[in-house]
Amino acid sequence: MHLFPLCTAISLASLAMAIPLTDVILSAATSCQVSGGSDIANLACRVTCINQAPGWTGGYCDEKQICHCTFGDAVY
Repeated sequence: MHLFPLCTAISLASLAMAIPLTDVILSAATSCQVSGGSDIANLACRVTCINQAPGWTGGYCDEKQICHCTFGDAVY
């Protein structure tokens, strides 16, 4: 299942940065739901992911408006 690695990564990022886990999940969960089209949504998702902690390289929105963060060399 794809959700487990994402949840684990988000949990670890939250611990490393001392950010409440609910804030990290909320910001990533809603970053794709901005007005302005898919380019703006992808940019919001990417910035949200990069700002989580060092090592996050970006992110992208899928067709269901879910933000998927990439870590390390995994850039899509």
